[in-house]
Amino acid sequence: MTAPIIHICGWPGSGKATIGRALATHLNGRLIDNHLMLDPASALYGRDEPEHAALRAAVREAIFAAARDLPDHVALVMTDALADSDADKALFAPTQKLAHDRGADLLPITLEIDAVENRKRLTDPTRQARSKLMDASVLAELRAKHRLLRPSGAITVDVTALEPNAAALAILKLLPAEMSA
Repeated sequence: MTAPIIHICGWPGSGKATIGRALATHLNGRLIDNHLMLDPASALYGRDEPEHAALRAAVREAIFAAARDLPDHVALVMTDALADSDADKALFAPTQKLAHDRGADLLPITLEIDAVENRKRLTDPTRQARSKLMDASVLAELRAKHRLLRPSGAITVDVTALEPNAAALAILKLLPAEMSA
């Protein structure tokens, strides 16, 4: 059986990458964090420039092509901050295709987090070294204007009071036995 693909969606600062890293470790899998695709494009172009989206798509395709060829026993944990919009559903489609191409079950996880805790985590100084969003006003605007993407079958996990490893363990408990074997 092919190992699962777990897709973690949450607001900036919700702990997607840290939880994803812990989850990938528990599964002996690989983490494909959204910043693998976002950061190279952001290093060269502004987010409003068309070249940003084009480079991000090219990097995504290269990463996903390599992921398709990984051995079946390798679980994949993927992260994104996607809204419930047509544009972001299109950004989720390659993940669905990757799961299909690998013959893997796809488990979408949506992280919930209290706005106060989200702001606290977003403004943590350790995020600066990782080129992460730290502007609380941008987060507030995102939360006010958008809803997180919740693909069909998505499971919501409230991480407000959970440390990253505890959140990863909570997600592991949600996996059907055949997915975590």
